[in-house]
Amino acid sequence: MAESQVVTEEPAASQLPPLVEISSTSGPDAVVSSTDVKDVQSNTADASSMGVVEMEQSPEGSPNVNTVSSQDQDQCVQPPQVDTSFPEEFAKFWQVVMDNTQDFTGWTYLLQYVEQENHILAARKAFDEFFRHYPYCYGYWKKYADFEKRHGNIKEAEEVYQRGLQSIPLSVDLWIHYINFMKDSYDNSHPETVSRIRCAFEHGVLAAGTDFRSDRLWEMYINWETEQLNLKAVTGIYTRLLGIPTQQYSHHFQRFKEHIQNNLPKACVTVEEFLRLRRELAAANDHMNSGDSSADDIPPGTEDIKDPAKLVTEIENMRHRIIEIHQEIFNHNEHEVSKRWRFEEGIKRPYFHVKPLEKAQLKNWNEYLDFEIENGTNERVVVLFERCLIACALYEEFWIKYAKYLESHSIEGVRHVYSRACVIHLQKKPLVHLLWSAFEEQQGNINEARRILKSFEESVPGLPMVRLRRVSLERRLGNLEDAVLLLQDAIKISKSPSESTFYAVKLARLLFKVQKNLLDARKVLLEAIEKNPESTKLYLNLLELEYSGDLRQNEENILICFDKAVRSTLSIEKRLIFCQRKVEFLEDFGSDVHKLTNAYDEHQRLLKELDSLKRKPENGLEEHCDKKACTDDEAALSSGQMSADMQASQAAYNYNSWYQYNYQTPWNYGQYYQPTST
Repeated sequence: MAESQVVTEEPAASQLPPLVEISSTSGPDAVVSSTDVKDVQSNTADASSMGVVEMEQSPEGSPNVNTVSSQDQDQCVQPPQVDTSFPEEFAKFWQVVMDNTQDFTGWTYLLQYVEQENHILAARKAFDEFFRHYPYCYGYWKKYADFEKRHGNIKEAEEVYQRGLQSIPLSVDLWIHYINFMKDSYDNSHPETVSRIRCAFEHGVLAAGTDFRSDRLWEMYINWETEQLNLKAVTGIYTRLLGIPTQQYSHHFQRFKEHIQNNLPKACVTVEEFLRLRRELAAANDHMNSGDSSADDIPPGTEDIKDPAKLVTEIENMRHRIIEIHQEIFNHNEHEVSKRWRFEEGIKRPYFHVKPLEKAQLKNWNEYLDFEIENGTNERVVVLFERCLIACALYEEFWIKYAKYLESHSIEGVRHVYSRACVIHLQKKPLVHLLWSAFEEQQGNINEARRILKSFEESVPGLPMVRLRRVSLERRLGNLEDAVLLLQDAIKISKSPSESTFYAVKLARLLFKVQKNLLDARKVLLEAIEKNPESTKLYLNLLELEYSGDLRQNEENILICFDKAVRSTLSIEKRLIFCQRKVEFLEDFGSDVHKLTNAYDEHQRLLKELDSLKRKPENGLEEHCDKKACTDDEAALSSGQMSADMQASQAAYNYNSWYQYNYQTPWNYGQYYQPTST
């Protein structure tokens, strides 16, 4: 799925501040013109809609940034004429990353090449495809925007920044670069410029302001409002900042106190707050003066007190009270910072990289998340998860943990997390795809659950866990025919006998246990045995199948199964075990004593054959050259293990003790082979 992109509605040209278009030509002859630029966000009142809510927004709901109306096209800056043919070496670098999209080094070489060639179309193609796979590389968003700006494409550069901030809204650096870009590009004489920059600041602190390391963005906002001489806004920003645990929380409080001490309270706080403080201080003064009311000396509005001495006293008391109120906020925030400090110190790589993280880093992130889930607010938990996923984007455990957390808060948020993980960052990881499919199935989105599993299997074929999940999905829905077809197809496309055996066993169980179709289940196993006669699993499952019916009526089929195993190309040890089991079956349930004695004779013959093979090495002879090697699925099954499987399915038969009989060979080989002296 294509990367989500931010596009806001294009306001009328008369409502936008003109952008100064920077020509690619430098020096005094550079051409300067004006063009309209798209609004970064709707307005300041809508700023709260960004941040945590936007992080949980489904990417399918985001419009395409490349969709431009005819009116917008007229307003867009026309890019310089370029050669439509790509540079000579572009195809070579491009093919490398197309062959392996996870080759991060190949991507860096491609991007370096297109920048060196300074080819706008090649650069756009390379950067756009790169960000489909690595949207968390904020430095490359900055490079892409700078590249567009150098070519005079100011509108396109702003769109790049917006796409980047949609992909990585917690990037403080990218917000700072974007706002600096707006300052440099907007016409400062336009009346809307200030409000639009302020709107961008608001969106920035709402999206990234709760990050522990967001101090630079807050300070930039404060400094800008100070330059605008908007001291009330500065106080409001400090009030919000002092309640957020950040790395430089103490420094912010010191600057806030300087701000209050260096400016009059009337200029620093709102009218409502100023009047409230004036009444509060007057009431406190009346109480201290034993009821001598001084209310008559207080002006009704925000006018200054006429008495200079009382005016100075009021100003100082107000400053003290404002700082005192914020001191309480600071003290509480300091306590919150202290609880998180050790976790923050443990974060050594907060940015994205394809190199693996150290185990200590992963452990720290896990412990930090557990702490915030237990002690923090939902907003702080979401922000911490988003921070974590920037550094740990390639670790599915954190995506899964995030999705599980959001299940009790936002269904769309869960869907968006799974989508980002599976479509962008973890395209080859099966577990997160299986969980996403299960989530959609729980929500009743059956077609989406099917699509997720099918598309992943097409992308990463040959994973049994995915094919079996597709089968179980259809079975739960009652589509047994589709489930059978999926398993039959898996048998058909299997690349090894062991894989074919695995799916044959699954299909036989489905047919017998679910559809109650013994005949078809038997047919599947018999056909599988013909293809892979050395698979112990097939014989065991066929026996289990036959034992499940009426033993008296099904005696002939059970004996046929035993005979297939005993006369197969299995190793002598395994054939002997099957023969032992045949003897015991006839002893317990057989109807013909002749079959019992014949089975016993066959068992004795196999015992002698096995004993002869064991004696040959003692006589200096090589082991039997026809001894069969175990296949992959048999390697894990020793004779004892296979016997245990049989016992589990049939009441724990003891193959080594045959009632009171003791079948020993009449020969005592030991007397002929005395140990040699050393």
